[in-house]
Parts: sequence; C-alpha cells; structure tokens
Amino acid sequence: MAQENQTRYRQRLVCVYRKKVMKNISNILIDFDGCLTTGKLTITSDGKELFREVHTRDSRAIRELVAKGYHVVIVTASKSEIIRHYANKLGCEVIVMRDKSKHGFTDYAAIGDDSWDIPMLESAELKFCPNDAFYKVKMIPGIKILKTKGGHGVMAEVNEYL
Repeated sequence: MAQENQTRYRQRLVCVYRKKVMKNISNILIDFDGCLTTGKLTITSDGKELFREVHTRDSRAIRELVAKGYHVVIVTASKSEIIRHYANKLGCEVIVMRDKSKHGFTDYAAIGDDSWDIPMLESAELKFCPNDAFYKVKMIPGIKILKTKGGHGVMAEVNEYL
C-alpha cells in the first residue's frame, strides 16, 4: 500500500511538472545524428553517404508531437538529403547549422547528444540526451539523461515527458 501511494505521488508530481514547464513550450529541437540515429554512417568507397537508420518508434513519436501541435525541428550540421526527406515525411522542419546557439527559438525543449548540441541544450527549458551521449552533455545542469540510447527510440521516451 505504501509503495502504491508513492507511485501515485510521483505521478502527480510529473503531471504538475509537465503543466508548469510545458505550458510555454511549443517548439521541440532535435539533433539528428546520435539522437534519431546511432550516429553511425554507411559510406561508399567513393565517399557518398549510403544510408542512415532511424527507429520507427522515433517516427511515431515525432508524428504524435506534430499532431499535438508542437513545432518539431531537426537541427543538424549535416546537409544530407536523407534528413530532409525524413523530416518531410513526418511533417517537421530541418535547420542546417553548425553553431546551434543561433537557432533563434525561445521556450523550447531540446534533445542532443554531442558537443555541438551543448549551446542548444543549455538554453532549453527542457533538455534531454540519450543514454550514450557524450559525457559533457550529461553534465549540463538540469538535463534529463534518458534510458534509451541514440537511434533506439529516444523520441518515444521523450514523448512520455511531454
């Protein structure tokens, strides 16, 4: 009985937290490589990028977020057409930039895994990283380290917090 009460108490705290923080958030910024993928690239011998793998759980979660009215943006340093096609399929936007501090959004949630994502994460209202993120990302104050590794359904887990 005591454990059941603790569980209910935790659920209420999560609900209060969501309502308090999420009422101002309408944008969700996601790094592509390392969050929606494992970060590995398959490259042909002539240097062309062959493919990147994304998890269907991430695709479902992003579609759900878009359906809920969130503006979902993939912020990436890569100019890959693969990313643009993926984003178009899900109804989200792509911004290509190396300096992720210059994205121009306020009151947003961010998901990142590597050193280039740190500026974007530091100024986010809510910040998440995959379990296998670069150690400096995991040290950002207030970041939620997810149980999921990059490329294995990170957005599905993030969706549970939003």
